[in-house]
Amino acid sequence: MKKFDYLFRNKLLVLLFSGAMSTQAFAGTWYDDIAVHGFATQDFFHTSDNNVYGESDDGISPGLTEIGLNLSYQPFDRLNLSVQGLYRRAGKVDGGIVRLDYGVADLTLLRFESGQLGIRGGRIKVPFGLYNETRDVAFTNPTIILPQGIYFDRSRSLLVSADGGSLYADYSTEYGDIGFKFNLGMPLGDNEEVLSTILGPSASGEFEAAPAFATQLSYELNGGEYVFAVSYMNLKLDYKPSANDFLGDGNTKIRPLLFSAQYNGEKFGLTAEYLYRWNYYSDYDVIPDFSFVSESWYVQGSYRFLPSLQGIVRYDAFSSDIDDRSGKRSQANGLPGHMAYAKDWMAGLRWDITSSWMVRAEYHRVHGTAWLAHSDNLDSSETKQDWNLYALQLSYRF
Repeated sequence: MKKFDYLFRNKLLVLLFSGAMSTQAFAGTWYDDIAVHGFATQDFFHTSDNNVYGESDDGISPGLTEIGLNLSYQPFDRLNLSVQGLYRRAGKVDGGIVRLDYGVADLTLLRFESGQLGIRGGRIKVPFGLYNETRDVAFTNPTIILPQGIYFDRSRSLLVSADGGSLYADYSTEYGDIGFKFNLGMPLGDNEEVLSTILGPSASGEFEAAPAFATQLSYELNGGEYVFAVSYMNLKLDYKPSANDFLGDGNTKIRPLLFSAQYNGEKFGLTAEYLYRWNYYSDYDVIPDFSFVSESWYVQGSYRFLPSLQGIVRYDAFSSDIDDRSGKRSQANGLPGHMAYAKDWMAGLRWDITSSWMVRAEYHRVHGTAWLAHSDNLDSSETKQDWNLYALQLSYRF
């Protein structure tokens, strides 16, 4: 079971973008060329205060459901096609619709003994950190809730996929494996929660995304025993106000830089990521131009007690503005100061019942509310600074 989580995540990426796996569901000439896989996950949440994924405060919310079906086909040796439909219901942030999660044509331009060079086009996954590209598949994630200061669920639609193209390269040496990805495309996120996250709950207009790029450079040693990566994104969102919108026209730029490091041992694993994000607001009619820096980081350790049983602990911290870590500016604007930060202690267990079934349970002790979704907590004055979160997950894959 060495490096189990990392190796499965890497195997899934190969499936998504190469079509190299097959299934008995097809026979004859299709057998070696087509593959069908899927997953279904149901999560349950309870909180002592505040709401996550629906009405979880002093109750139980079955507020997060994810069902995906993906198909990959290899018509030619160097051309692979893959597509995934996704149903996702996430509290009041995502009401639950079926959408195209990705649809990719992958063409290998050059193959040589030590690596390859290729391009991808269509609706492509955004390379960012260790988990962004496969974050919908529960089996690839370390916990039920990913570190929210980096992998925001409330603005997930803005960060996961884009319509455009990608250039990628892989190169293997005796000293390790090097990977590079460069994506250019149109971000997909434009919903009320994205607006609320970036401009506040009073914003009623729409964002028009400009072409954005994301890039990642990674290095792996000993077949993924050690993993290092640097990821960067450049997003520009033009705001188009609604009628009588006090904000007027404007644009927002978001530029996150993420450093990732991971050790995957036989039983013990250690992961850390650090995010430094520049935020720029300009040309709004009634708001002076301003900028600030957000910071987030976490350290996570896991231990495999049995081949099918794993424990995990994590501490993560998020500051929406490093010059106002205590939230004094929020208080000056009549908002709770704890909206400016969040610090989360987490402990959890994962049990792989079979290769297809998994169950998880975890506990979070949270100080601050910076990553709470506004859609689930409409009155910020009612949110509490210190709160507990309990989560249970059942997941199936085939």
